Amino acid sequence: MSHEVPPPPPGAPTPVPDPRGASRSSFDPATVNPLDWVLLGIGFVVFVFSFFDYYSWDLGKVLGMDLGTVTRSAWHFDHGLFIAWFAMVLTVLGAVALAVGLFAPTVNLPAPARVLAFLAFAAGFVLYLIAIFAHSDFGPAGSHGFSFWLSLVLAGAGAVVALMRAQQTGTALPGRLNDLPRVGK
Repeated sequence: MSHEVPPPPPGAPTPVPDPRGASRSSFDPATVNPLDWVLLGIGFVVFVFSFFDYYSWDLGKVLGMDLGTVTRSAWHFDHGLFIAWFAMVLTVLGAVALAVGLFAPTVNLPAPARVLAFLAFAAGFVLYLIAIFAHSDFGPAGSHGFSFWLSLVLAGAGAVVALMRAQQTGTALPGRLNDLPRVGK
């Protein structure tokens, strides 16, 4: 039994097999909406800044010596600091879900990628808000660092942009979230 491919019709170009054995389609970054690039960028920036100062404590001076400052990144989990880590992880996962939906649309996600992105960015933003007040040991010398505040703002912006893109693409959000006012045009 022979499995020969029939010849192409006259005048049709002859397909050239890919030497690697896979069919390749070209990806054009210009086909991705600029707001989707913004969401992917937010996830990347939040991830990068998670390694910088999320928290700091000024140790003050003792006997005329400056004891310096102790800082922690989002990757420290003691005394409730894990809340900001979890917020960062959700924000990054929101961007990852969107990236999977955009660049690997054949992958089956548990929900539409835009729904997952919106829910993850929004939950991350809420957790960042909770993290402002959730730390029992900050004391008068402790504070949130620049990376924490940047991540909080970016997670909030990501939630708004993800909602806007879900509404622009006609993606149905779960439950009462579908009744949210339209954002943008």
